[in-house]
Parts: sequence; C-alpha cells; structure tokens
Amino acid sequence: MTEITRKLATVRRIAEIKPIEGADRIEAYRVDGWWVVSQKDVAKVGDLVLYCEIDSFLPVREEFEFLRKGCFKSTKNLGDGFRLRTIKLKGAISQGLILPLTDFSEIQKMADLYVTVGVEGTYSLNEGDDLTDLLGIQKYEKPIPSNLQGIMRGNFPSFIPKTDQERYQNIRKWELEVYKDVPFEITIKMDGTSMTVYYKDGYFGVCSRNMDLQNDAENNFKAEGGSENIYWKVARRHDIANAALSVGFNFAIQGELCGPGIQGNPHNLKDHEFFVFDIWNINEQRYLTPFERTIFLSRESFRHIGIVPLNFVGTLGKMLLDDDFIHEMADNSTYCGQPAEGLVFKANDGKFSFKMISDKYLINEKD
Repeated sequence: MTEITRKLATVRRIAEIKPIEGADRIEAYRVDGWWVVSQKDVAKVGDLVLYCEIDSFLPVREEFEFLRKGCFKSTKNLGDGFRLRTIKLKGAISQGLILPLTDFSEIQKMADLYVTVGVEGTYSLNEGDDLTDLLGIQKYEKPIPSNLQGIMRGNFPSFIPKTDQERYQNIRKWELEVYKDVPFEITIKMDGTSMTVYYKDGYFGVCSRNMDLQNDAENNFKAEGGSENIYWKVARRHDIANAALSVGFNFAIQGELCGPGIQGNPHNLKDHEFFVFDIWNINEQRYLTPFERTIFLSRESFRHIGIVPLNFVGTLGKMLLDDDFIHEMADNSTYCGQPAEGLVFKANDGKFSFKMISDKYLINEKD
C-alpha cells in the first residue's frame, strides 16, 4: 500500500446526470463514484469540470462567494475560507462541488500553455489533473485540543508513510476488477486522531498525524503543572517502548487514538484507547500484510494493545464493484451499538486498500 497524497481539486469528467424529484433548478451530477448536486445545465455528460472533494477548504475569492451562507468558516490554522462537507439537498446526497474550468483564469492560463497544436483555444487538460495547489485549496482539519497538541520534537519521520487511505469513490473500476477474487480484511474505521509509535535503531518515538512529539515526561510536566500529552500517556500505559525491544527490526505501529476530548468521543469511550490498524516495516519499507500484522501483535508484550474491530474477512467478488453495496456496508457499520464512521478495506496481499465513509455519518458530522 502506497502513501496517498489527497487531490482535493481535480479535473473530472461528468459521467451521468439525473433529475431530483421536486427540484426545478438543481440536478445530480456524477463524477467517478461521487454524486454532486448543482445548478441545472452547469455541465453536460462528457464535459470536463473542476471537482472539489468534501473536506476541501476553499480560499475566499469571488468564484466561491456563493458558498458563504452555508460553508464559511474562520479558523486559527487555515484562516478564512469555505469548508465542503456532505449535505443533503431535496433528499439527494451531495458530496463536493463542480464548477466549469473556464470560471478560473489560472486554469485557463495553465491550459493555454499546453494548447493542442493547430487547434486554437483547445484545452489539453487531462482528466485527473491535480489543481489543488494552483487554486490554493487546503484540507480542512478539525481544531486540535490543547492536550493533543504536545511539544514538537520534529516533523513526521520521512521513513514512515502518513496514515491515509484512498476513498472508494476515487478508485477506477478496472483497479477493483483486479481484486474482486482476492480476500479482503474489512475493519471498522474508528473516529479519532491518527497516532504512530515507532522504534528505529534504538530510539522510540511517538507521533501525531503531522509531528514527532517530544516525550513530555522528560520535561517533568507534572512538576511544572502542565497537562500530560495523551499520545505519550497512552504509549506509556501500554509500555510500547519496552515491548519494541523484543521485535528484532525497526517498525512503526499506526492506529487511531480515540476517547474523551477527541472528535467529540463518538464511541462513548471512558478512557483513551489506541486501536492499531497498520504496522510498517521500516527496514523493508513496506506494510505488513494482515496475516503478518496478526503474528506481530500476537507477541505477549503487545497483546494488551487494541486492534481496530473486524467487520468481515473474505472475497467480495463482483460486489466489490457495486457502488450501492459498498455504500450500504459502510452505512450499516457500527461499533458498540453506535453508528461507525465507515469501513477500511485491505487486500490480503498488503498492496491495495481503500476506505468507504458512511454517508449517514458524514451528514450528521459535527465540527
């Protein structure tokens, strides 16, 4: 499984358009696996458009001002802008934003640099081209509580990939076709914050999504009256540093840190828990397969660490290519009787994975 760099704004092709019952001015447009509700006649089937995914944070500029009433946010880390999230309009799910490429002068200028020879004004932008940086679009991140921020020791280690999975809606059908008869491990996607612990050449480290965190115990946080950083607190509780000595190679354990004060604690946990979903072999620069991960965590010193709940193991056949079936699986996922954020699908070869977030969960999501 390779590290995913999320393309928030891309060139996409309109694959399908369908009317919305009871709506005269809007209709639903499909781009790949996404459905977006927009004004009628904004595009035709086959047209290339700008598509911005949910979780995009759009800059304040004239082209996006129509979003102000429902999407404007003022944040400490990203400044002012417009957040795109899953919504329902006239009973239709809408995920993202589509706009004509011609609405943006910088896109036109970029296209003009690659104009088709001999055909004046013909764009040579390609489906899938990434326009995220060109348009100044960022990924929206929820505010981080002070007890999660910690003290930065350094940037996230370059020898470990950041945790992320491609969304099912962005995967081409031919890619899924290859894996329809391959066994999958399907797990519940826990709603918390990313945590990584690693051991490399005798050094043990703890990371948030973007930072390598300083060990707050070394700063005598209790004597100074400071609050104990939750990442290091959980790592100490599980004694992962000492457990790492029994492994025999450099590794990183990656998982979701959940509990009170994190994302509203949707799982109603009484304490902070670390749910492991991946293990990275630093020496070989690869993720362990699901089977290898199970063997790794079966060591006595790791048995007390939590693992993301298992939903299903086996082949999905043609159902892997069925959008409605995968959506329904995610919408029906639960943890301890509560609706879950969705599902993560990992092929047993350790090379292919994706996530499907529950539409129901996204509609009810709170900042």
